[in-house]
Amino acid sequence: MLGGRYQVESVFADSGGMGLLYRARDTRCAGNEVLIKTTRYDGGEHARHFRYTRDEAVTHIEATRKILAWEKKVLARFRGEGLNNLPSPNDFFVAPSVTLERGYEGSHGAFELPAAVLASEPYLVLEKIHGEVLSDVMRDEAWRRNLEHRLLIMSRELLTVFIKMHKSFEVNGRKACFIYQDLKPANILVSATDYFTLIDFGAVTLRLGDRTTEPTAGCITAGYAAPEASHGREAQIDPRFDLYTLGVTLWEAVTLRDPQELGEDFPTFPVEAMRASGVSSEFMRVVSRALQRDPAQRYPMAAAMRKDVMDLLRQRSA
Repeated sequence: MLGGRYQVESVFADSGGMGLLYRARDTRCAGNEVLIKTTRYDGGEHARHFRYTRDEAVTHIEATRKILAWEKKVLARFRGEGLNNLPSPNDFFVAPSVTLERGYEGSHGAFELPAAVLASEPYLVLEKIHGEVLSDVMRDEAWRRNLEHRLLIMSRELLTVFIKMHKSFEVNGRKACFIYQDLKPANILVSATDYFTLIDFGAVTLRLGDRTTEPTAGCITAGYAAPEASHGREAQIDPRFDLYTLGVTLWEAVTLRDPQELGEDFPTFPVEAMRASGVSSEFMRVVSRALQRDPAQRYPMAAAMRKDVMDLLRQRSA
């Protein structure tokens, strides 16, 4: 039982990174199903932040928790803008950690985490979303029989989200916008009726002036990230970065080739490899433009890419 209210039933998704999602029931609301997200600290042989000193471990814990609090703020902001393709935040509370251990073996000997740190884990409660991640669904033979149409619908919905996220506003007189930053098949949920939902907003960053900001600056995934983020330039990306990651996601969904297995952090994607799956040349042209390595050669904004997607959908239904 978490927060004296939510009965945890099982793990819903474990990214292996920072996010851990539980299936749970709200005992105060007729046992309604919810999802509870909490931080996922690096563990086991990868627990480098816990290998040295207690102070470094505490610093890592605090930084990771800030990302979950930031995700809550981002979801609340965009839910208020009428976007339905993202989870609805229902609650946010602090309770004892279920993922941290009390003691760790550091480079200078064993240490214990402070009791206050162990007792103050943040939890984000989200509405229950039904479906499976795209990385699983896209391999289903039945789903692939109408692949291009489904991917066009998905692109339309995701680009609608990006239009809202990329909309410019001012912060203390400086131009700002949000960038999703980490689109990939593992972050898209597909329902039985082909309703697409973005399920992880933990990497969303704020571009302020000419740089993205903490706590999520540079939260990108190798293989999916656009090449302008290479050589330590992650903080300098702009909204065209999201269009590139959508292009990679579409390329992977069509070819079923994992970008992370191409041998480079910023690989080149042969668009002609999509042809064997039966998608149209027009669809390939849309993906090819999104995948241009030079940001100036991509779509200039999400609305422009969405227009081409809508034109293709109209052609298919004519």
